[in-house]
Amino acid sequence: MKPGSEQLYVYALTEPGLPRFFTVVGRRLHNLPIDDVAAIIERRERPEFTTEAVRQQHDIVSRLTSRLSVVLPARFGSVTDEPSLRALVSRHRLEILGAFEQARGCAQMTIRVFGPDAATHEESRPVARTGTEFLQRARERSKHVPLEAATVRAKMSAYVKAERIASGERNGLVTVFHLVPLERLDAYRRRASGLQSMLPRHAVTVTGPWPVFAFAPELF
Repeated sequence: MKPGSEQLYVYALTEPGLPRFFTVVGRRLHNLPIDDVAAIIERRERPEFTTEAVRQQHDIVSRLTSRLSVVLPARFGSVTDEPSLRALVSRHRLEILGAFEQARGCAQMTIRVFGPDAATHEESRPVARTGTEFLQRARERSKHVPLEAATVRAKMSAYVKAERIASGERNGLVTVFHLVPLERLDAYRRRASGLQSMLPRHAVTVTGPWPVFAFAPELF
């Protein structure tokens, strides 16, 4: 972002067609067309990272998702200026359009598994002696995919269009993000209700539908 340029706060990317200006959850938003992509922005500085600010942004993105066929949410705190935003969208145009096609008509469901990892025994390892060793173990945990994720995949794969896995997210053992076509949501929920019985040593939560946060390109 160039010094002195006007700051644009980016909420999401979507397809053209919205009015130039519109209001969502009390915020005056601007639809900025960039070729065949539309950026939903507000001319403002980056908000402070508070629970209220995060909740408001989630509400805005959720409202947009309920109105439009496809919305790719931006991460909280995504601030840029117009020239930089136009250049970024142009540079990643094919990636964005591909994400539109993947996410169209879908919602995100999130499955979190808490409890011991059946394949590792981290608690038996000596305490990390240095900061470098601690960070190395953290990187190992982030790359490790627990066996429990395979159980979730085997149970749910017939109902999902795409899947992403994050180990250790929110202090859980593993988080599985699913992109689910809207017409399969009810069947997905019924199927997911049986996961707890398949993983009796763990706590399993199933939440959603959400905007497709985990399936939007990380551009900002």
